[in-house]
Amino acid sequence: MANDLLTRRVTVAVFWFAALSASVYAFVFEPGKSGFFPACMFRTITGLACPGCGSTRALHQLLHGHVGKAFALNPLLVIALPILMYVLVRHTAWAISGAEPVRNRLPAPVIYAMFYLLLSFWVIRNTSFYPFVS
Repeated sequence: MANDLLTRRVTVAVFWFAALSASVYAFVFEPGKSGFFPACMFRTITGLACPGCGSTRALHQLLHGHVGKAFALNPLLVIALPILMYVLVRHTAWAISGAEPVRNRLPAPVIYAMFYLLLSFWVIRNTSFYPFVS
């Protein structure tokens, strides 16, 4: 049990160190203009935007405090980021405390709704009436 707790704590520490390092890199280097940022394979192959396209540029704008510009680049990321941060902080607290993990409390219809939202966003952003910058 003690070894499992140590492994969870180290894993969380490595994750947060990597996330902080990536955030500093994204803050310093502007995607598309400088630094090393890999191209989206889906967009390279098909020419269409995936749900994640614009996320790196949106994250760069968020780190500089430009929420509107970030929303224009990838609204789904801007909406989902606070939820993701809550989940990550909650997982970190679980890993550090050593308590038993809480089971998934989301009912299946909510999970399906999130899936259909992602799929709808993917389709709509590749149409001619998509109101945001791709």
